[in-house]
Amino acid sequence: MLGLTAPGIVCAEIKAEGHPRLFFDANELLKLRTARTEPGYSDIWQNVADSAEWCLTKTPRSEWIAPVADDPVYENLYDRFYAMMMDMAITEHLAFAYALSGEDRYGTAAKTWTLACCRAWKPDADAQPDGGKAYAVMRLLKGVAVGYDLAYDCFTDDERAEIRAMLSATAANYFEKYFTTPAISGEGFHTHHAIVEWSSFGIAALTLLNENADAQKWLDATVTKFTTHLLPMGLAPDGAQIEGATFWASTMQYRIFFMDALRRVTGRDLFKEFAGAMNADLALASIAGEKRKGWDRPQESVVLSPSYGQLNYYAPVLVAMAREYKRPIYQYLARWDHTLGSIQETRYITPNRKEQLLFEMGGYAYCWYDATVPADASEAPLAYCFPSVYQAYARESWQPNGIVAAIDRGGQVVIHAGGIAVMIAPGLSNESKATPTITNNDAATTLRWSEGEDTSGTLVLDRPGKLRGEWRGVPSAWSFWCLETPETIDGVLVWRRNVRLRIAEGTLIQVSPAGYEPAHAVGNGKLNLINPEPERYPLITIEPSTDKRLVIELAVNQ
Repeated sequence: MLGLTAPGIVCAEIKAEGHPRLFFDANELLKLRTARTEPGYSDIWQNVADSAEWCLTKTPRSEWIAPVADDPVYENLYDRFYAMMMDMAITEHLAFAYALSGEDRYGTAAKTWTLACCRAWKPDADAQPDGGKAYAVMRLLKGVAVGYDLAYDCFTDDERAEIRAMLSATAANYFEKYFTTPAISGEGFHTHHAIVEWSSFGIAALTLLNENADAQKWLDATVTKFTTHLLPMGLAPDGAQIEGATFWASTMQYRIFFMDALRRVTGRDLFKEFAGAMNADLALASIAGEKRKGWDRPQESVVLSPSYGQLNYYAPVLVAMAREYKRPIYQYLARWDHTLGSIQETRYITPNRKEQLLFEMGGYAYCWYDATVPADASEAPLAYCFPSVYQAYARESWQPNGIVAAIDRGGQVVIHAGGIAVMIAPGLSNESKATPTITNNDAATTLRWSEGEDTSGTLVLDRPGKLRGEWRGVPSAWSFWCLETPETIDGVLVWRRNVRLRIAEGTLIQVSPAGYEPAHAVGNGKLNLINPEPERYPLITIEPSTDKRLVIELAVNQ
């Protein structure tokens, strides 16, 4: 069993003792506080502070949400998951705000939330672990550990002992009954759930080094898992995450959480050892526009991604990658996120308890930012193909309002132009596993997908500013949706920034301004969620030619 049989001590030296130790030590913290008024940092800090003020309006949880055995539509599972995510996010964000500013009101709130998390969720320390619980409980464990580390000087000795007891009991229970089982310690467990759970467990171990006799054993098991499975196997060879693009972002977040803290506390540098596994090509391919304040919309700034997987979910990863690998393209794209530093409020709210899914990456983004890395896109390619997930991408340029086109499994197409998604089109084959192909040069990129001569799709992006799309095998009255309602001028669809789409073959039938409503459900569609800003988007219906062929021509004239 991993950890119990791993030979020797994997990380023997402790470089950063005391607290804070995970994401900065006392000397680094002084520099981070001073940097709040410096270029780059000041914008991120303002977003951190704004979200911290929002967090101060929230009330800490006082009662445990117990798991239930009979949960046919996963209502209890998502109530617990979103509740823990919310508690963790607010706790961590307040702890970062306190550490980075030294303001007592943030420190008092961080202390209150950390202790509330310990007390409300303490019963999970003794509950029988399983995969359904671990995904949320380990995230919550990480949140308590980070709150303890960053706001350490706000707690009394008795409060610190209480927090250590909760962390220790939960970690010990999960180590003995979950992490050392063959299914979880073995190589088959290496994708998204694995990285989230092991990384969170490892951060708790790093927090407790020299404060719990078993923490070294827990840390050794985590490092062994990272180096044998999670880093070598967590992404496909082409850099994609086979579970989906948003899982790529989350995978990278949780890798970086642990790897950053590990290096600071022990000196073990997995960023250098596994530089080849830290592939961000999927982000470079799919980021299409800027992120500004307000509710996220699907496909808005990252194509082929839902509302919670937009640029504010990706940008903190790119900030960290820019720091580690000094690639200006990462810094350039990260700064398209004008909310960088904020807590991420998603549209996902459970119907029963009204628990909202939150993500905290704001404090991390501030700490990971390196102002010495320039923001530049000149070294990055304009076309990408990911056979592992049946996707191909092409972009006109590295300007935020240029054309970005993507083909997904089954021929699904997304076209982004003028800063918005103007075409989100269904695939022609729901079950297809045909791999798109790509032909590329400086002047043009061609993306093709085919299941044979009768069912295929081709996108030809000519630089600058033109795209031609052709589909064969299109069903009658075929529809696509977009994020903003176009004008119809002489049969041509026109969006802002003079984005024009002409139906070259086929017939435009109807533009319904509110004709498309995305599904807002989880748990394989069984649990319908509350959306704080209900979404209805334009639906455009086209009749293909008599031979089931459709051709569009798109141009951007800025």
